[in-house]
Amino acid sequence: MGRLNVKLIIGLIMISFFLLIAVFGPIFAPYKVDELAEVKYNSTEEGRTLSAPPFPPSKEHLFGTDQWGYDILTLLLYGAKYTIFTVIIVALLRVIIGGSLGIFVALNQNSLNFPAKSAKLKINIFSGFPVFIILYFILIRINIEPVLSPLTLSAIVGTLMVILGVIGVYENVYSKTMELQKKLYITASQSLGGNKIHIAKQHILPSLKSQMYIIFMNEVIQVLHLIGQLGIFNLFFGGTFIRMDPPVFISITKEWAGLIGQFRSTIYYYQWILFFPLISYLLLLFSLYLVSQGIIQQEKVNQRKNPIL
Repeated sequence: MGRLNVKLIIGLIMISFFLLIAVFGPIFAPYKVDELAEVKYNSTEEGRTLSAPPFPPSKEHLFGTDQWGYDILTLLLYGAKYTIFTVIIVALLRVIIGGSLGIFVALNQNSLNFPAKSAKLKINIFSGFPVFIILYFILIRINIEPVLSPLTLSAIVGTLMVILGVIGVYENVYSKTMELQKKLYITASQSLGGNKIHIAKQHILPSLKSQMYIIFMNEVIQVLHLIGQLGIFNLFFGGTFIRMDPPVFISITKEWAGLIGQFRSTIYYYQWILFFPLISYLLLLFSLYLVSQGIIQQEKVNQRKNPIL
C-alpha cells in the first residue's frame, strides 16, 4: 500500500472549502455588503460612552468591522468569487490556449517551416517581459473611477492576463512536446503511419497529463500573485473607487487582494482590519501551493513505477 499524498489531500480539501465560499459566500454572509454597523452607546460607571467603528472582532462581527463600519467577514464572502474564480478561469484559459498551440507547433514543426531555435528565441524575448508592467500602464487609465461595470472591467483585465500569460505556457508545453517526440514509442507510432492527431491524442496528451496539471497550478499561483501586485498599487481587480477627505482607494468588487491594498494603512492602528483579508489570501495561496507540490510528488511516484514512459 502506497503512502498517502498528504499535501495533495490537504490542499484539495482547502481548495474545496474556498470554492464553496466563492459559490455560496453571499448566502453565508451575516450582513448585506453595503450594511453599516451602527454607532453604539455603552453604559459605564462614568455614564454613557459613544462607541463608533471600527469595531474589533466580537459576537456581532466575528472579524470586526473596517473604519466605516462594514463587516469584514461579509466583505470577504462577497469578494471571494472575484478572487477565486478569476485565478482559476485565467489559468485554465492560459493552459488550454498555450498548451494547444505548443503541441500543435511542435508536431507541425517541419510543415510550418518554423525552426526550433528561432521559435525558442522569439518566445524567450516575449516571455521575459514583465506582465505586471504592461497591465499597470493599461489599467491606470481604465481601472480607477471606471466608467465600465465591474463585470466588464473584470472580463477585460482577465482577457489581458490570459493573452500575456499564454506565451509562457506555450513555451513550456512546446519544449516538453519536442522532447517527447524523441521517445521510441512515439517514433515507432510515426513509422507505422500514425498521423499527428493520433499521436497527439494517444501519446502526447497522456504523457503530458500530469505536467499539464502542474503547469495549471503554477499558473493559478502566478495569476494570484499578479492580482496581489496590482492591489499594492491600488489597481484592484474589477475597479477602484476613490473616497475623498482623506483620499482612500476602495475595491469595488471586494476581492481579497483589493481589500489588502485598501486596508494596508490600518496595520498601525487597527490590525484586525488587515489581518483577516491577508490571512485569507495567504491561506488560498498556501492551499494552491500544497496541491502543486502534491501533484509533483505524485508525478515522481508515477515515474518510479513506469521509468520507461
